[in-house]
Amino acid sequence: MEVNIKKLEKEKIFLEGTIKKFYSTNNPDYLLMECKNDLVPMDTKKVMKARGKGQINTELTSYVFQFLESYHIPTHYVGKYDDKSLVVRNLEMIPIYVVVRNIAAGSFAKNFKMSDGDPLPAPIIEFYFKNDKMGNPMVNEYHLYAFGSANQDEVRTIQRLSGKVNAIVRNFFERRGFQLVDIKLEFGRQKGKIYLADELTLDTCRLWDINRGRKFDKEIAAAKENDLHKIYGEVRQTITHPKTRDERPTIHD
Repeated sequence: MEVNIKKLEKEKIFLEGTIKKFYSTNNPDYLLMECKNDLVPMDTKKVMKARGKGQINTELTSYVFQFLESYHIPTHYVGKYDDKSLVVRNLEMIPIYVVVRNIAAGSFAKNFKMSDGDPLPAPIIEFYFKNDKMGNPMVNEYHLYAFGSANQDEVRTIQRLSGKVNAIVRNFFERRGFQLVDIKLEFGRQKGKIYLADELTLDTCRLWDINRGRKFDKEIAAAKENDLHKIYGEVRQTITHPKTRDERPTIHD
């Protein structure tokens, strides 16, 4: 391990968003990431609370990121600090998020006059500029070059990693009975290297239950706050205690 987690000391809040907090530590290269109980359901702007969600998302992110690391995907994840916090690399974040779509759903299906659940013949990779005041507009690689957000090599790396992460995570969820409809990814850089950042949970992955036809994004948006803990808990149990052995999917560069 690159850093002794036991010697890291939690300091002040470094950054706080809607669903996560980051704390500085006594080592400037590392932060503590703490998932909050707040959530914003997909395709909505309302903020809700789910009891215990933060701890569940911490466990899920740790589990999935370790799985990705086994495929040599560079991530910001370093290890668990406690039940609520993860040690992550202190990255310079690239001001975009990437959405990889496998199935038409939500606003995408509406915008392109498709039906919810229509399979896409190939995954679609989209870039969105992270700016709430501008409405997080969709952009392409030339916007990133023009705005100085990322250079050509970095964009190629992000595209390649996004495709690989989608293939790995899609297979990971399918073996647990879920369809990965779409996934939201964020990336950052440290010492010239690009890393996958953020979290991989129900807040960033649109999952549908293959066998029971449950659409968790719609369930969460319509649920009462008292029911949210149960939904997150059920998904956590299924993901972390699979009934089938994970097998390596075929991944193309």
